[in-house]
Amino acid sequence: MSKIEMIPLTKIRLLNPRARNKMRFSEVVKNISAIGLKKPILVAPRDEEPGTYDLVCGQGRIEAFEALGQATIPALVRDVPKHDRYIMSLVENLARCQLPPMELVRELRTQRDRGCTNAQIAAKIHVSESYVSSLLRLADNGEERLIRAVERGEIPLGVAVEIAVSDDAAIQQSLADAYTSKQLRGKKLLAARRLVEVRRVRGKGLRSGGGHHVPSTLTADKLVQTYRKECARQQRLAKKAQVTELRLVFIANALKRLLGDDHFVTLLRAERLDEMPDYLAETVRRAA
Repeated sequence: MSKIEMIPLTKIRLLNPRARNKMRFSEVVKNISAIGLKKPILVAPRDEEPGTYDLVCGQGRIEAFEALGQATIPALVRDVPKHDRYIMSLVENLARCQLPPMELVRELRTQRDRGCTNAQIAAKIHVSESYVSSLLRLADNGEERLIRAVERGEIPLGVAVEIAVSDDAAIQQSLADAYTSKQLRGKKLLAARRLVEVRRVRGKGLRSGGGHHVPSTLTADKLVQTYRKECARQQRLAKKAQVTELRLVFIANALKRLLGDDHFVTLLRAERLDEMPDYLAETVRRAA
């Protein structure tokens, strides 16, 4: 149950204070001064100090009211469980900053340690279950560097998870460098990661055995060079396949004309050469 009340600003405790952009904050103050508060803040009563509240959502609105010299503010009072208040406050920051801070990651793990499933956590913070799973996966693997990279907006969360699949720290760093330097993006980045992993496990050759490892000196430039070499190799294979297909079409047309000659067919039968593979026979039949 919840209700809206006018609550003194001095009775509200900030759970997760954060610095804000001065220009954006001034716009908030101007909007509230001109048209009033469109959405009340969200608070939860503090059992240990009756008459006071924990702020769940609305730090910017509180500070705007303070800047305007107001003593009270409209607030939606809701009985939010104590262990959920902090994460809801973090989620508001997440929605505004569009970055997953380390504080949120730590709180997600705390929620899981308390017995919450990924689906339950996702429902609490209004994100997808896959988003929660991805962050927890990075956290469980000790991928603080990747989490920080996501937090700074250098790489998307999905790319960070893809990079973390590799066990080799050098490969992870190289992929991250290649992405941040804009040398590899999107499908190219994922293709490069798969290529490096296959090369690490199976070696440089197509049929070589396992046990080979990528040198620890692998750099973004070397990674890009390897990727480009693989692209060039595949292009050569595509050209060879095209030439082979053209030759097969030529042979099929030639055979079709020869098989239209009864004397030639009789000669083939006499030499017991009148049979051919099914694929070739079908190709000859379809030949123009």
